[in-house]
Amino acid sequence: MSKRTVSAGFNSQIYEEACDWFIDMRAGDVDAAGKQRFDAWVRKSPEHLRAYLEISEIWDDAPLVDSSRTANSADLIDRAQTAGADIVTLSGKSGGAAPIRSLPPPRARVGLVAAATIAFMAIGLAVGYQMWREPTYSTGIGEQRSIVLADGSRVQLNSRTRIKVHFTEHARDIELQQGQALFKVAKSPRRPFIVRSGDFSVRAVGTVFDVDRKQSATTVTVLEGRVAVSSPASLRPQMSGPSVIDVPAPQVFVAAGEQVKTHDRSTTQPSPTNVAAATAWTQGSLVFAGSRLADVVEEFNRHNERQLVIGEPSLADMRISGVYASTDPALLVRFLREQPALSVEETESTIVIGAR
Repeated sequence: MSKRTVSAGFNSQIYEEACDWFIDMRAGDVDAAGKQRFDAWVRKSPEHLRAYLEISEIWDDAPLVDSSRTANSADLIDRAQTAGADIVTLSGKSGGAAPIRSLPPPRARVGLVAAATIAFMAIGLAVGYQMWREPTYSTGIGEQRSIVLADGSRVQLNSRTRIKVHFTEHARDIELQQGQALFKVAKSPRRPFIVRSGDFSVRAVGTVFDVDRKQSATTVTVLEGRVAVSSPASLRPQMSGPSVIDVPAPQVFVAAGEQVKTHDRSTTQPSPTNVAAATAWTQGSLVFAGSRLADVVEEFNRHNERQLVIGEPSLADMRISGVYASTDPALLVRFLREQPALSVEETESTIVIGAR
């Protein structure tokens, strides 16, 4: 290994971000906007620049440690322990570089082992980090959150939403585990952007779309561009004589201003929709046009600690229309109280909707 400074105060988050940028810059698919974001990230803190340079230097030195880049941590530690040159540079608490040269063998070995271990960690992050990392982002009741992914795509999370992100060299994969999210996808034709909700997936390259996962169905609304909705997790069985063959489910293409619903391994045909209404949640409003009471209740319960409860199952399919504030169910409760067939009972924790 060549002489370098290895940060003693190893900040894993900064190093992970540095590895993200190293992978992207090395792949050469960073556009002008991405380069501006990289410049801003580097200038944000000296620690950012230091981490990026260390990752770069470690990658450059990787052939010196293992030309095939197949060594594991034990191999690297063993090489460090038996190395002839007792030279390693560590950062002291004051931030200055403190070279350790010709120390007694035990202390030199410890320093080299530490440096080799950190080098192995950094190489592993730089080479394979995007293959195994699966960060998860979530929001609680009444909370919304906007995040920027490593590729520059933006995701706005509705309340009570959770997504898991898995980026590889060939694809950008998002699992919508619950809730609703608005995706503004950065263009990258070689790496499609795929959002999965249960058995269904939404595939895009550079577009804007909303995915709302409820118990009754998942709704996909496209604001810009076009997406393909399919069910890759399931294959439709068809009979062929005595045997059964699997036929891939067809894709449904959804254009800007259109919406589809997916449920029970089937997808509706795209239909024109009110995009502003579908994304009104981003402005703190909820717009319903003949929506099922069960879906209305589920939506309100994302935003409010006091939960709405349907006490009579037969009421689940009752249709509701109107515009409401997401964090104030009072108007909805007033509307329900006015319905002659309904009863509403309020407690400190629940609002129970029943039949008279």
